[in-house]
Amino acid sequence: GKGAGSLHAKVLQTNPVLEAFGNARTVLNDNSSRFGKFLRLEFTASGKMCGASLRTYLLEKTRVARQGEGEQNYHVFYHLAAGGDAATRAAAGLGAGAAGWRLLP
Repeated sequence: GKGAGSLHAKVLQTNPVLEAFGNARTVLNDNSSRFGKFLRLEFTASGKMCGASLRTYLLEKTRVARQGEGEQNYHVFYHLAAGGDAATRAAAGLGAGAAGWRLLP
C-alpha cells in the first residue's frame, strides 16, 4: 500500500533529506543541486515495490569550506542552526550554533 509506514512512503520521504545535504544557494538559483543521485527501485513480478538503494555522486565538497561571493553553504547547515537542539549540535561538533560558525555567511 501507500500508507505512511509503507516502503513507497519511506522512499518518497528520503528526498527532502537528501536535498538538504546536496543543495545550496548559488548566485543563479536559491536551491541548486550540487550533487547527483541515482535511486534504484526494485519491484516484484506483480509490480509492487520491494526495495530501493541509493548512490550519490559529484558532491561539490569545496562548498563546505568556502563559498563564492553571494553563495551559501549546503542547506543542511542552516537547518541544523535553526532547528537543532544543543545536544544535537554538540553531538555533531557544531558548538553553540550558527553564531560561532565560520562556514555560514
